[in-house]
Amino acid sequence: MLTLTRNPWQLDTRTIVLSAIFGAMVIALQLTGLGSIPVPNISGSMTTLHIPVILGAIIGGPIVGIFAGVVMGVNYLLLPATAAFGPITLIVPRPIFALVAWLVFRALRSNTALAGAAAGGIGTLTNTVVTVGIAILLGQVPVEVVPAILPQAGIELVASAVIVPIIAVAVEAALRARGG
Repeated sequence: MLTLTRNPWQLDTRTIVLSAIFGAMVIALQLTGLGSIPVPNISGSMTTLHIPVILGAIIGGPIVGIFAGVVMGVNYLLLPATAAFGPITLIVPRPIFALVAWLVFRALRSNTALAGAAAGGIGTLTNTVVTVGIAILLGQVPVEVVPAILPQAGIELVASAVIVPIIAVAVEAALRARGG
């Protein structure tokens, strides 16, 4: 299991450095084009930006995940294609799904692979449900768009449930090998 001996809400040098690293991963994915993969649906693209947010939460703790989530939301706010949705829809869901991913991982932490898969899948689902839910409540999109979003949401969920545990297990093995 990934080390959780320290206070997860402690703001120390480790937390600040990990926040910067995972925030930078979000920015790098977007700048390289790997953060928004074009797909033929209403959103126009499938995101991978949630993956470093979830990884930040489970590796670095809730503060790291929340910071990376805010970076993800601000990133979307700066993009012309999504900026019209505004900060409530684009920023608010990101720290929420990071926190959910951390809580799921923490609850299942005795099995890193299972915890990573569950945190990846449930964190991704939370991101989609909260973001689309806010957009519907604010009248930014009609509820009728939900069926069009489901295939994309499913692919994002599966990708996270596969990628996150692989990385979590690798990080755990590396920490164990160095005695951490």
